[in-house]
Amino acid sequence: MEYLTSFHAILETLKAGNSQCCLYITENSQRRGPRIREILDEALSQNISIQYVPESRLDEMSKDQRGAILALEEVFKKKPSLKALCDRVSEPRPSLILVLDHIEDPQNLGAILRSADAFGVDAVIMPQRRASPISNAAARASAGAIAWVPILRLSNLRSAVDTLKKAGYWVYAADMDGKPLTSAGIAPKSVIILGNEGSGVSQILRKVADDIVSIPMQGHVESLNVSVSAAILMYEFWRSNSGASSI
Repeated sequence: MEYLTSFHAILETLKAGNSQCCLYITENSQRRGPRIREILDEALSQNISIQYVPESRLDEMSKDQRGAILALEEVFKKKPSLKALCDRVSEPRPSLILVLDHIEDPQNLGAILRSADAFGVDAVIMPQRRASPISNAAARASAGAIAWVPILRLSNLRSAVDTLKKAGYWVYAADMDGKPLTSAGIAPKSVIILGNEGSGVSQILRKVADDIVSIPMQGHVESLNVSVSAAILMYEFWRSNSGASSI
């Protein structure tokens, strides 16, 4: 069972239609500010189970609580199939899929998911092991976007990338030693692989990539945080392909 305490995450999860959840609200009406009342109204409109409990009960569930907690089996519910993603190659609109190669920090994961929602990413693929969990911390960092972004957790990232590549996606791996993004361009059907915070993209995924790309930098630091790099890459995909169709 996962407990969401961020107002953004709770509200967006309710709006996304996750009915398999329960909202816990403090009995103390003085703590129900406008954000909690908005959450309560959304839950009532969707017939979500609501329990009014003492604040001590909320503290037992999470020390981060601010008067409301959403308890649910899974933080995210959108789970696209790999086949459904492959079928999008035949659609006229651009399609972008992110592959997160063992990103471990929930703050980075949440920030990436927030950008993925903003830029209309079709799916985020993650490994089942050695990666940040889909947790309250990630949900908080995503500002609720985690409820909207389709996430697919798989045991074999190489196999998934191979499948998408055979279907017609162009595969890019992000690495500071790659060719500048501005000269590489980004195809309208793209997979972008983002590597671990310390070790970067694994060799097994670098080998399957069609291109290794980097973000041109003019300053003194050697690299950008992975979530910042992800946002820049997503924007460049959108900028390069928005003339053909809107994402």
